[in-house]
Amino acid sequence: MSKEPEYHMTYAEIAEALGISSTRVRQLEASALAKLEALPVLQQYHDHINSSSESRSLDLIPYV
Repeated sequence: MSKEPEYHMTYAEIAEALGISSTRVRQLEASALAKLEALPVLQQYHDHINSSSESRSLDLIPYV
């Protein structure tokens, strides 16, 4: 499993590194997260982990 980074960049730091505004960084982040959330496999996984524990089984986790 990957280790959490010890330092997280702020929007301002990312904006400065990319030469864009921090508002644009937030817009890009929101757009990327929306695209990830719309992926069918992630929707299936979300539905699976939110199902009742009685009907949940590890062999039912969708895998692509």
